[in-house]
Amino acid sequence: MMSILVAFLINASVFSVNGIGEDLSVFRAPFLKAINIGQLGFTINPEYTLLAQDGDYRGIFWTNPLKFAISAPLLGGFSIMAGNLERFSQNYDIYVRDSSLQIHALGEGGIEEIYAGINKRLGNFDIVATGSFLFGNAWEIWNYTISGYTIVDTFLYRYRGRIFNVGVKHGLFSVAYEGFGQTRMIKLEQDTVMIDLAQRLTVGLYPRIGQWSLGLLYGHSFWNNDNYDSPHRFRIQALRGPLGVALMYNPWYIKDVNEYGVDVDYAIPLRNVGSAQLRMTIALRERDGVREFKFAPQLTLVLNELFARRRKQ
Repeated sequence: MMSILVAFLINASVFSVNGIGEDLSVFRAPFLKAINIGQLGFTINPEYTLLAQDGDYRGIFWTNPLKFAISAPLLGGFSIMAGNLERFSQNYDIYVRDSSLQIHALGEGGIEEIYAGINKRLGNFDIVATGSFLFGNAWEIWNYTISGYTIVDTFLYRYRGRIFNVGVKHGLFSVAYEGFGQTRMIKLEQDTVMIDLAQRLTVGLYPRIGQWSLGLLYGHSFWNNDNYDSPHRFRIQALRGPLGVALMYNPWYIKDVNEYGVDVDYAIPLRNVGSAQLRMTIALRERDGVREFKFAPQLTLVLNELFARRRKQ
């Protein structure tokens, strides 16, 4: 019986070898946190992932690419926004062996996202619409060693696509729909494959109990592909002052992969500048006896009214 002895995980999971990689967009909502002021945000998100199977443990530390987001209010209750995100990660480094066969599979790349959108305030409601351009490159190298002989297969992919978001938010609830998503996967020296991305419905409730602000999020993805699951996801969060805690259940679209996690957030105000937002994410992923432990600190620097301050100068 083969066992996974080594798994160097680069900004992703060992399970990213399946499908089109790890979906990094779950629980994301298109809504702005502030609509009356301009904001510029930068996020850095290092990650350490530990793989465990049959008493073997291996892991690696990695710093993910810098992300940014910008928003600004306009006249008539409108606001605009833009930024970049990671959509799917196909990074993995896996070594498998038994008595006669060794397999070393190495993958890197994925699908990135650049988005732009507009928000309209109507009374107590916010209506938002965004569109995203999806792009990226990925490659895989598979090394097979049998009785001293090595066979190497190399695969190169290029992605181009788009996806759209619409949503409505009130102080007590929100509804967001993501759809019309599609990407072209262009394989080297092979035909182009069109991939229909999942539609996603996300519903949120935001009650307040005493000094605590609660958030209850439910998400359901609809994949038009028999090879993928259409999972139900849940996230419960509680905020009080600068401190926030969230629990999440995130079954993957890749069959039989389940993820359970906790986020701890703390916001530090920066006088006359904005805020620094700290987050620590700890998650467990598992499938067929393979377990991954993810530790991901995150730092977001948010600058408020940057453009207004420049005009005053």
